[in-house]
Amino acid sequence: MLGDREFTTEEIAQICGVSRPAVVDWITRGTLRARLTDGGHRRVARATLSEFLRGQGYRVPLEVGRERPLVFVIDDESMWRSWIEEALQRDGDFDIETFAPGTEVLLATGEYKPDVIVFDLRMPGIDGHQLLEALHETRDELGDVLLVAMGAHDDELPLARRNGAHLALSKMRVKTGELHPMLVKLVSEKQRRPLHAT
Repeated sequence: MLGDREFTTEEIAQICGVSRPAVVDWITRGTLRARLTDGGHRRVARATLSEFLRGQGYRVPLEVGRERPLVFVIDDESMWRSWIEEALQRDGDFDIETFAPGTEVLLATGEYKPDVIVFDLRMPGIDGHQLLEALHETRDELGDVLLVAMGAHDDELPLARRNGAHLALSKMRVKTGELHPMLVKLVSEKQRRPLHAT
């Protein structure tokens, strides 16, 4: 299940505001359960870390407390928002919130810190390229959010990739059912690496 991501000792140290050796000590003493990877690295399951943080009186960050990855879908056309939501709800892998473009989505992004933002490149008011720019300016507050750009035409996709989209695809690929497996793969890859560069 996608929500069953694991956290590194570096990530846990950042979350708790302690040193990495302190986290290793918690694990060694059995205060925090972890598994060892084949390479000898300690990994803590999301649910285990959430329980530990609550028990120790720490604030539980959204990326730890959520059982499923949260996806924001931004498109000016309600029909497309519905299609994307329907495509991503398959198998119950994601929690999804849909938005028309506007300042509301930027405020919600800052408050809820989604794991993924799927957005149209051509929207009135704030288009996808402006949205990419705005999200990059708030990177420190948002963390490692995955950005998925959708375009009506293939020729607008390379610019989105150059501007920081992790994935850029034609809207026709949403219609053919390709978005869900691509997003599962993208999120799975993210969950196997730290949230922040160390």
